[in-house]
Amino acid sequence: MYLKLFIYENDKLELILEELEMHHIKWHDNKSYITCGMPDGDNPQSTTIYNNESLNVVAYTRNIIDIYGCSDVISLVCFIKKCYFRQAIMWLSGIVGLESEYQLKNQDTSTGLVKKIKKLYEQHRELIEPLTPIPENTLLPYGRMGHIEFEQDNISIQTQYEFELGFDLQTDWSGFPRHRITIPIRDENGTLVGVKGRLPKNTYYGLKCIDKEREETEPKYIYLYPCAKSQILYGLYKTQPYIQEKNEIIICESEKGVMQLWDMGFKNAVGIGGHSLSSVQVKKILNLNVDIIIAYDKDVTEHEILLECEKLTNKNNIFYLLDKKGILKEKESPMDNPKNWEQLYSNKIQFIT
Repeated sequence: MYLKLFIYENDKLELILEELEMHHIKWHDNKSYITCGMPDGDNPQSTTIYNNESLNVVAYTRNIIDIYGCSDVISLVCFIKKCYFRQAIMWLSGIVGLESEYQLKNQDTSTGLVKKIKKLYEQHRELIEPLTPIPENTLLPYGRMGHIEFEQDNISIQTQYEFELGFDLQTDWSGFPRHRITIPIRDENGTLVGVKGRLPKNTYYGLKCIDKEREETEPKYIYLYPCAKSQILYGLYKTQPYIQEKNEIIICESEKGVMQLWDMGFKNAVGIGGHSLSSVQVKKILNLNVDIIIAYDKDVTEHEILLECEKLTNKNNIFYLLDKKGILKEKESPMDNPKNWEQLYSNKIQFIT
């Protein structure tokens, strides 16, 4: 039995939070989630943990996202205990009394065993995180609106409306703004399965602009309504007809990239929420049976891109974009600037197996 599933099915979540010395632990909505405060924080609602098989965590004042892009009870342990994945697994197994493949007997520290655990974890995350529909009225409090900072990033107001961007006016218990630009996440059928929130600019607390303060303490993106991002090709419900028409799919890292390309007339893109394709995302892409272009951000190395290409090897052509002339800034995406995009796209490199 896998660790997170064991924790959920045996009602061990509250015990774990107590052992982590979280404070003001409080159940909500018929035990569907818990709010609590970080051990070193004074906000009693700074952290939300969802009581399901995934045990997703939303930490409003800390960046607990792990190297897999996951924010769950395991990454929470890694953050609080200042330990690595393996030590977090061992600690959790001891707390909940789990005897399983996670229990590392005789303190075996072999690299092979650690890799095996990581592989099991990644595979299991995909299996236990089904896409669960959420009600359409979830979006009502956010409205639908355009944002000037997205417009400055070459996403028109019209495109922002097209992709249903809104705004979350949430504040914490002290009135401190937790405002976020909201991005609805829909599966390939257009069913609402999650809502992502992005830090906005020009947020004030009284007369003080707190943009920098929030950037230093909060991740740029969080899920206001978590979903299994490893299952999602963002935008596919809108872009699939154009993908088939052009016989080509462009793979971006972010939701913004899909919107930027849409504005440029490249309506055949999807976002994967990072730069590592899951097995589910690979399967969905290959099922489209079209040529593939990987368009990752500047900070992704060619070696990493080639590993992604290998995942997608089939009878179709695979291309990737690489900034060999240094026209992109550090961490800039290929589609942030339309002129840069045209240059990089026209010089795309074919992956040869």
